[in-house]
Amino acid sequence: MAVVEQLAGPPARAEAQTEQLLREYLEWVGQRLTADHGVVFDDMDAAVAAHHREFTQELPHLLGPRGRLLVARTNSEVVGVGALKPVDATVAEIKRMYVRPSARGHGIGREILVRLLSDARTIGYQLARLETATFMREAHALYRSHGFRDAPKFDHNEASMSGLESFMLFMELRLDPVA
Repeated sequence: MAVVEQLAGPPARAEAQTEQLLREYLEWVGQRLTADHGVVFDDMDAAVAAHHREFTQELPHLLGPRGRLLVARTNSEVVGVGALKPVDATVAEIKRMYVRPSARGHGIGREILVRLLSDARTIGYQLARLETATFMREAHALYRSHGFRDAPKFDHNEASMSGLESFMLFMELRLDPVA
């Protein structure tokens, strides 16, 4: 059974706990984009590093009072991650939802998502949005099961960093306030 916990403290400590898993996620996405869509990166390591750097620059916001960075652990090993990024007073973005393949099928992704959405409602966000690769069909099903709907591309999406927007699906969910 996985334990989901919210990371806190200095960004360097959070990065140390998530870096390996997040790099694994980025490498997996790059490999799948190549295999499924024929996307060829001039330098895969540089692309992974750029996206990882972008994420680490967001850590102060993710670790702040209006953000969240969650990890799931089994036997002290980090096997899943998910983040809630503040966009503005009413909008939050779900970022970096990833569960290691060896830990999938046990509801870990669902548990992370439920917690992120609960926290988003508690904080007072009115809309949660996300971008997900078109090949992530299991993730699409998870998001749809929680009410997410397809949405237009939003400004400042991460895929635009690498010109990959055409391989992404954009989704959003209107959040009911906490009663």
